[in-house]
Amino acid sequence: MNVHDLCTDRRGSVAVEFATISVLLVVFIFFLTDLVVRQATIGRLDRVSYSVAGTLRERIQLYDAREELNQRDVDQIAKLAARMLTDMHEEADLSKLKLVVEELHFEDATSVGNTNKEISFYRSWQSGSGSSCAPPQTLNRLIQLAPKGSYGRWVPLYQVTVCLPTTSWYTRLTTSRTITPLLSSFAIVMAR
Repeated sequence: MNVHDLCTDRRGSVAVEFATISVLLVVFIFFLTDLVVRQATIGRLDRVSYSVAGTLRERIQLYDAREELNQRDVDQIAKLAARMLTDMHEEADLSKLKLVVEELHFEDATSVGNTNKEISFYRSWQSGSGSSCAPPQTLNRLIQLAPKGSYGRWVPLYQVTVCLPTTSWYTRLTTSRTITPLLSSFAIVMAR
């Protein structure tokens, strides 16, 4: 058999094509599975961040009308977030779950004598272990989101950011490094 016969002989071409395409198909399935797992995790984090922010919103009902947070409140909220994620996905590794809570309060508009929003105080609280977790934009840069309440005061804002590192099967397949992407979600609410 010479080289010319090898190039023009069509016997076994289906097996060669199948082997080539099956490798590409396996890589695509790994990528698609990784994408679905990531989106499902982001969806869970979205639900948790919004629900936890909702508990902060109800300051009058749940925290004896105390608008300012303390570390104990944030730790309780982190436990609630971990419990919610455990209920959604029992096998989730929550050892590196991290929560960042920010609060923004404004000066009383009637005591200042003008209608400008002036920040009374801004605080950021953290709970949990793991890698660094930060919101996409800090709350003290988003003062335009605070509305004026029915009593003539600027309503306090709270921002909750939930971060959870996850594994990436696609990254492990395509590279030799084990990069753990950090998935996060945030929600901004105002006090009632």
